[in-house]
Amino acid sequence: MTETMEITGEVQIVQLIPADGWVAVYKDGDTEVHAALVAWGLRSDGEVVPLDTDPSGTVGDPRETAGFDRVERAIGR
Repeated sequence: MTETMEITGEVQIVQLIPADGWVAVYKDGDTEVHAALVAWGLRSDGEVVPLDTDPSGTVGDPRETAGFDRVERAIGR
């Protein structure tokens, strides 16, 4: 851990891992929307989180987005 993280206790992404072939699935009523993950993020607390982008290009954890349902392997998509 860095000194900054020890002082603030802030959880940060410390490494990115490619997420080829994985998608975040969102539900809008009966419709499912699939968004490709851009990476898996390894956080400073050891948790691995999925990362995708919104239409403006902002990268974030899809689990924090309205309508998020699950992450799945998109074999053959």
